[in-house]
Amino acid sequence: MNNILSDQEFFELYLKSVAIIYSTLDEVVFIKNANLKFCYVSPTYLRGYKEGGNISKEVLLGLDEPKQTKTTFDEAILNQDIEIKSNLKPAKFLYIDIYNKIGIIHKQAIINPDTNNFVGIFCHVSPLALPSVVDMLYKINGINDISCPITAQSSKYELTQRQHEVLFLYINRYSASEVAVILSALGKKITVGRINDILQNLKFIFWVNTKEELIKKAISLKYHLLLPRSFLQVGSFPFEEELLISEI
Repeated sequence: MNNILSDQEFFELYLKSVAIIYSTLDEVVFIKNANLKFCYVSPTYLRGYKEGGNISKEVLLGLDEPKQTKTTFDEAILNQDIEIKSNLKPAKFLYIDIYNKIGIIHKQAIINPDTNNFVGIFCHVSPLALPSVVDMLYKINGINDISCPITAQSSKYELTQRQHEVLFLYINRYSASEVAVILSALGKKITVGRINDILQNLKFIFWVNTKEELIKKAISLKYHLLLPRSFLQVGSFPFEEELLISEI
């Protein structure tokens, strides 16, 4: 005779299993119940919150609610949870917190197989890392020669905020006119002429003669991986980017 678990019994068993699995793993995981309230946070998740803002486990799990008002950030996350609950489809979200940490939250519905009812949401957080494609290709092809061009360490030049913004977009292969459009769209109105002036100054800073040399040297110093903090806004947003492989 098969034992059919109620939604509450299944969810409690699920929580216990996850707690055992992630008790010793360095993974950021949390679970919400059918009412979209925190029910479990992994030790690594809790440690990150304590380091960032000294938040207790009781507050995080809603056992000791602090006095605070709902923000648009809270509303965005709630709406995402409601979406998961309603369509039961897994989804990924870009997450930027108040400390400018960027992560990808993978959310999926927890379904009781005995009743087919929604009982909660399992969430796994992984850091967002801009991929160094050349480094990845070297590793795939077993290239370990330290003389290869993309092996230098991170940034060594002190740049202004605007210089960093322009450089980041330019070395990601946007033209000067496209950089001007992008920055203007982000509320940082700037002319193409000013972009070219900044690129000229960057050539002096990086000790190069041409814009192409600027791109090569900046990439060798991994500036293409340094996302300008000024571009970030606290929030949680749908994330659907993926790496595609050509058939050629």
